[in-house]
Amino acid sequence: MEDKEDKIVKLTNAVYNLLEFFPQDPLKIKIKDKALAILENPNFKDVDIILNYLKIAKFQGWLNSVNYLIIVGEYEKLAVGLRHCEERSDEAIQSVRLARNDGDKLTPRQTKILEFLRKNKKAQVMDLQVVLPNITKRTIRRDLDELLKIGQIERDGTFNQIVYKIKVSY
Repeated sequence: MEDKEDKIVKLTNAVYNLLEFFPQDPLKIKIKDKALAILENPNFKDVDIILNYLKIAKFQGWLNSVNYLIIVGEYEKLAVGLRHCEERSDEAIQSVRLARNDGDKLTPRQTKILEFLRKNKKAQVMDLQVVLPNITKRTIRRDLDELLKIGQIERDGTFNQIVYKIKVSY
C-alpha cells in the first residue's frame, strides 16, 4: 500500500505533467509553487488554494474536465486524510492534557512544541527554535526527550536528519 508521501509525490508529478500544456502564465507558476508547498508541508489552506487555481485553469480552457476531476478528486482525498490526521493529533494533545495531573503538567514550552507539531506535522530542533526564541537547542532537546519518554511524540531519522512528529496511537 502506498503511503501518503508517495501519493503526494505522484499527485505533484501529475500536476507538473498537466502544466506542460498550459500557456506561459502567472497562474501556471502559482500552481507549481502551491503543488510544491503541499509536497513540503501538506495543509488545508494550500489544498484549498490549489483547488481554486485549478478551477480557474479549467474555466480558461487549459484543463479538460476529465483531468480536472481526477486531480481535484485526489486533492480532496488528501484533504480528508489531513483532516483525519489533524483530528487524531488534537485527540492526542487533549489526552495528554487530561492524563497529566496538577503536579505533573506539561511545561508551556512542551505545550508550544506539541501545538507546533500538530500544525506542521513534523519539525526539527531548528524549526522549534523559531517558535521558542531565546531557548537553547539543548533545552528544546530536553523537552523533546521528555515528550518522547511520555509517549506523546516520536523521533525519525539520524544525526542532522532527526525529525519529530506527534505519535499517533491506533
